[in-house]
Parts: sequence; structure tokens; C-alpha cells
Amino acid sequence: MEWIRISSNKLKIMLTAEDAARYALCPDTADYADTVTRRAFKAILTDMRHETGFDAADDKVYIQMYPSREGGCELFVTKMGIEVIAKRSDTANTYKSQKSERHPRQRRSLAFCFAHVSDLIAVCRRLSTLHYKGESRAWLDDTGRYWLFLTEEGNPLTAREDYAFVMEYGEIESKENAEIMLPEHGKLLCERRAVETLGDL
Repeated sequence: MEWIRISSNKLKIMLTAEDAARYALCPDTADYADTVTRRAFKAILTDMRHETGFDAADDKVYIQMYPSREGGCELFVTKMGIEVIAKRSDTANTYKSQKSERHPRQRRSLAFCFAHVSDLIAVCRRLSTLHYKGESRAWLDDTGRYWLFLTEEGNPLTAREDYAFVMEYGEIESKENAEIMLPEHGKLLCERRAVETLGDL
């Protein structure tokens, strides 16, 4: 088992087929809601804590798993930081209007994941109808999921609210994790103007 410390709250773990078998983890059939899978993740993170000091015991953890052709897998683990998020949320609610006034035009980026290409196209069509003018990229990952990255000017505090309708078709994901994972486990479909290109299909 190998690992790369990406940042203080992000860790990439590479497991061989033998490593996965030792943890009773089957990458091709693992179910995040399954007790066996959760137990395997817990054991892996416990070992990582001893080896790397990456302690996720008191945090909400976001894990993405990508099977490898050799039978192993790669795990991208992100500590969400429950306490930090709660504090930031309180601060955002308290000072939202002030921040909006001070920084009315900022860059904000979001990443969305879709199970089917039809969902990706539907979102792009809807964004085109709304006259989306920002940057956009589309990817296909090794597991057959489609990704859409949106970057534009706007208030980061309202990003999720402004794009809430996209969650009718897919899920919002960690942009940082996706940008690390996709170059290794994905194919770039549209490098630019994905909304316009796919929205016209």
C-alpha cells in the first residue's frame, strides 16, 4: 500500500489487489452503504493514521474509490472538517451581506458528477437557456460517470444556491479531488465551452 499526502486534509491511497484482499475490500463491487465496505475503509484509515499521522477520527470524511485494472484501487480521502465548516457556516450567515457588498465579483468554481450522459446534456441545455457565460469543461471518468466543471464570476457564498437545480440531475462533488483524480482516471470530453457544445446536442 502506497500513499501521497496531497494536503493537510487530503490523502491519496494506492492499494494493490493483495492490499484490498487483506482489508476484505472488493473494489469492483464495493458499496459505500455496506457495513463490510465501511469497516474496510475504517481499517485503512486507522492504518494510515499510524503511518502518516492523517487522523480522520473526529472528522466527516469524503472518500472516492477508483478500481484499477490489476484488481486494486485508488482512494481519494478528504477530511471535511466538521468544526471548521460549522464555524465558517455561522460566519457566512452572519456576514453574508457584508461580504457580498465588499466582494460582489469573485471567481467561483464548482464540480458536478452525473451517472448518465443524458443528464449532463440536459444540464448544459438548461444552463444555455439561462445564458451561462462562464468557463466550462466536461470529463468522462473510468467508472463511466460524467463530470461538469463550472467557473465564473459571482459570490462564492451563493454558488450552491444558484446551481441547486443541477442537483436534480447529478451531485455536487469536491472540485479539488476531481481535478486530482480525473487526469489519471478520466478522459477530457470538452476542454472549454462544454455548456455551449453539449447544450447544442
